[in-house]
Amino acid sequence: MVATAAATRNVVFSVSGRVLALPADAVRRVLPLPRLDSPPAAPPVVAGLFRHRDQTVPVLRLDILLGFDPAPAALYAPLLLIEREERPLALLVDRIFDIVPVPESMLLETDAALSFNGCAVGGFPFGAGNATLLDPERLLTETEGRLLAAFQDLADERAARWQPAASEPAASESAASEPAEAEDAAEPTS
Repeated sequence: MVATAAATRNVVFSVSGRVLALPADAVRRVLPLPRLDSPPAAPPVVAGLFRHRDQTVPVLRLDILLGFDPAPAALYAPLLLIEREERPLALLVDRIFDIVPVPESMLLETDAALSFNGCAVGGFPFGAGNATLLDPERLLTETEGRLLAAFQDLADERAARWQPAASEPAASESAASEPAEAEDAAEPTS
């Protein structure tokens, strides 16, 4: 048996005509673009919010975040669901090309100083050019991460106001139980 070099799987996608990649281990799920709520206080980098598995998920526009030419999201634009500090975060991309294994020997060095917060950590040959490998932990600065978490907390609090209180039965439950109580009261006792 011949030993092969260790390969890391990467999700390759495009944003504003640029080929980018994230480690596949960082991508929890690929989702279709849902209907987004757009709170008026959202910064331009936040395309909107949606609920996924009872959690508020902000959708970040990578084109704006990375300083590329902004482009409107296509109707079927995919989202890459990742986690940042144990909270869900979705990245709006134009297109997903593939999930490819990249041997360590194929990784190209990148000067992290050329990207904001050093988020571009390498590259590798893909198609007729190269894909730039991003570090998901470096996409946001610490301050941006705190602001986004505070924004997410506000959205969660607002969503919680629309949920029935734990001590209150839902309207359908209380309506369903009222006739039964009325029937019990109408029955003669012996």
